[in-house]
Amino acid sequence: MSGGGQTAAEAVRGTDRPAGTVRAAAYGVVALPLRRRLKHTTADTGQLVQVVLRLVLSDGRTGWAETRGNGAYATHHTTESIVAALAALPAVTDPAWDDPAALAASVARRCPPAAMLLDVAYRDAVARGRGVPLAVALRTEYGGAAAAGRPAGTGLLPTHAAIPFGTPKEAAELTAVAAASGFRRVKIRVGGDPVLDSARIAAARTAADRVSGPGTVVLAADANGGWDPDTALAATPWLARYGVAWLEQPTVPGDLAAMARVRAESPVPVWADEDVRDAADVRKVADLGAADGVHLKLEKAGTVAALAEAVDVARERGLDVALGQMDCGRLGCATTAHLAAGLGLAVAELWGCANVDRDLAAGLELLDGAVRLPDAPGLGVEVLLDPARLTPVGRPGTPAAVSVPLPGPVPTHGAADRPARHKERS
Repeated sequence: MSGGGQTAAEAVRGTDRPAGTVRAAAYGVVALPLRRRLKHTTADTGQLVQVVLRLVLSDGRTGWAETRGNGAYATHHTTESIVAALAALPAVTDPAWDDPAALAASVARRCPPAAMLLDVAYRDAVARGRGVPLAVALRTEYGGAAAAGRPAGTGLLPTHAAIPFGTPKEAAELTAVAAASGFRRVKIRVGGDPVLDSARIAAARTAADRVSGPGTVVLAADANGGWDPDTALAATPWLARYGVAWLEQPTVPGDLAAMARVRAESPVPVWADEDVRDAADVRKVADLGAADGVHLKLEKAGTVAALAEAVDVARERGLDVALGQMDCGRLGCATTAHLAAGLGLAVAELWGCANVDRDLAAGLELLDGAVRLPDAPGLGVEVLLDPARLTPVGRPGTPAAVSVPLPGPVPTHGAADRPARHKERS
């Protein structure tokens, strides 16, 4: 099934509704196996549990979105709570669906990851109906934000490689591969044993300089709130010595005074991540002088409008802004890429699918450390799931009941990923 394909049940529902209104909405849960375990101070898993949503508009256009279910350490929501929020939505015949943006905003107050699914899937479908990439639609809507940063548009969007916990040797090997592949930013997980973390940073610095030349590759460090203030402050001199550009969330989330103390004394810029979800959080961080920059995620903000507001506030307060993402599949990575281009954000995580062994979508390409933004309408990737296996909203369900299998072994590397079974271009 491709393009605006629909099931037989969808074909007979809502045929008299105006074009652009939602005719069908269904969700499911998909487990994406990883090549190596995802490990940092708040996670240890061998798979990404993704909740997906598919919308069909009255003109037949479809939109898709995915969000992490097993990322409660960052979003504070589980697979169960996200599915419960979707199952609790009214049937698409309810007047609440006449304004999907308002519906998403209302859901965001209870479950931002579920709201993200609604907002992105609807925007994907509408952009496809207009025949434009989502980034172009976002640039039109949020032109002021885009103009303040990097010019938006299609093309290559630089991203960074992520180096997980491991040995110094492993950090060196992964960094060398990243540098040889064209990455010019590498973010290394820290926040554990400072002695081991220091050795890993040193090994990564040496490997990057050997492959690409001294200082060519920018290093960043992400502690995910794993250190207390004294440990973080003790780490900042050696982080500076190895040329680390910024230290992300050095102290436990919820204690901005502790992070402000680190920031006041650190020779390395400090960025907030887990402590910022929306514009109000950005204002709080700025008022307390707790960070030099913020790392924002749509999964935490809930809607594109809330994310754009947070970006605007950060820029107004003179903070650096990066766009992050949870580790996810190509569908989620395409979403972040379009957001980065549409909102004009030069620093963004766009390749959270790097460690995924089997994906639920295809068609997003990495080239020389940059993501090639799809120029097809909407998100521009191919979704491999069979829509008939999804559960319509308005019908109670559980993750076990709505789990959707991946459609057999599919390649996840290279520009020519074009699986034929159950694919829809989003």
